[in-house]
Amino acid sequence: SPKNGRYQIDSDVLLCPWKLTYRNIGSDFIPRGAFGKVYLAQDAETKKRMACKLVPVEQFKPSDVEIQACFRHENIAELYGAILWDETIHLFMEAGEDGSVLEKVESCGPMREFEIIWVTKHILKGLEFLHSKGVIHQDIKPSNIVFMSTKAVLVDFGLSVQMTEDIYYPKDLRGTEIYMSPEVILCRGHTTKADIYSLGATIIHMQTGSPPWVNRYPRAAYPSYLYIIHKQAPPLEDIAEGCSVGLRRFLEAALERNPNQRPSATELLKHEALHPPREEQPRCQSLDSALFERKRLLTRKELELPENIADSSSLGISEESELLKRQRSLYIDFGALAGYFNIVQGSTTIDYE
Repeated sequence: SPKNGRYQIDSDVLLCPWKLTYRNIGSDFIPRGAFGKVYLAQDAETKKRMACKLVPVEQFKPSDVEIQACFRHENIAELYGAILWDETIHLFMEAGEDGSVLEKVESCGPMREFEIIWVTKHILKGLEFLHSKGVIHQDIKPSNIVFMSTKAVLVDFGLSVQMTEDIYYPKDLRGTEIYMSPEVILCRGHTTKADIYSLGATIIHMQTGSPPWVNRYPRAAYPSYLYIIHKQAPPLEDIAEGCSVGLRRFLEAALERNPNQRPSATELLKHEALHPPREEQPRCQSLDSALFERKRLLTRKELELPENIADSSSLGISEESELLKRQRSLYIDFGALAGYFNIVQGSTTIDYE
């Protein structure tokens, strides 16, 4: 809480260079947003950790943080407050200490499909909430999706708009062109469906390690992709070769060229690709859940035995099958567990469904 109505930098709150946990990039590394640097901050009294974005006062516009200030959702980075200190606006918000999707892809390579599904679910929930409020994010891309300890959240609402009619008519081109939808490029009006297309383009980046278009049309030869997107979208040829049938169908729907036929975030959350059968998901469970499952299986086997049977060998099952041994053992796939920790650090009780 501020003292005497003020909250002072280097006194009430401490700022330090940001250092991501999953790669060694040096203590001087500081992420940069569109308009300023980002530090890791800690309240000197409560020890609460936050992200602190520094924006020169002459570049700051209240509208840049209006969305975060007005709306609260678990998949939207929360804005705690803002103060003016030394001619600089300090924006304090929920800290994504595990880095962004872009940073993960650049350091670790393409993401595995179960990781992509996990991220997509979280972002779709955030978009579903925003779209229900008539808000278009307008800049969905890997660098604007950040990992928290147990979730993924959307950040950077500087380009977001609050719709007042069914269609938003922009005065200028907003967003990052490589992830833009065809209707946004035309500047003839678009809706919340533009975010859905951008999410589809972001998923291609997650699964291949590169944004759509750039492998077929190198940046060195094509300084702008606006004409390519206008003429050739959607970039279905850029979908990863090893993509599952379900996720390919999901991408085809999200990247639908006609926004009127493009599904909403609510509809995509029900898509089969985001709810694969449990047997197709990596084995990743906590020790408690594994012990509970083992106890349940043993109890069920005991109930199936006749009361007067004391030795199972009399039933001709002295040597258990490999399947039964696996069912009755404490089985955890630590390889899958370690892979999951590449993007999330915290409790392993997360359910992928």
